Amino acid sequence: MAVTDIDQVVGARSIAVDQAVAVWRQAVADCGYTMDALEASMEGKNRAYIHKVLAGEKPMSLAFIVQLPRDVKGRHAQLTAEAHGFIVVVPVRGEDAIRQLVGGLVGVLQGLKAA
Repeated sequence: MAVTDIDQVVGARSIAVDQAVAVWRQAVADCGYTMDALEASMEGKNRAYIHKVLAGEKPMSLAFIVQLPRDVKGRHAQLTAEAHGFIVVVPVRGEDAIRQLVGGLVGVLQGLKAA
């Protein structure tokens, strides 16, 4: 059977959709959620359904995305922005902020010294 132009478009779209769903799976994993934890946080969605959506076996609706935990949506936004070349800086407070500020200043000063 010959591959047609339509087959190529559908195949390319399928790959793009698979990649988009993979970013959602990565965001879920990065935030440390299990299927059970997602089920507990997503009203009306059971573990099996969530698994099928994140596996790409069922379509991911806007309603599904809205019900995802806030930190998963935030991590997804970060991953997507970074994939498009943006630098994402997550706000920090306290000792972590001081450590990052000092580390950055030392790096800048060392760069100036080397120049």
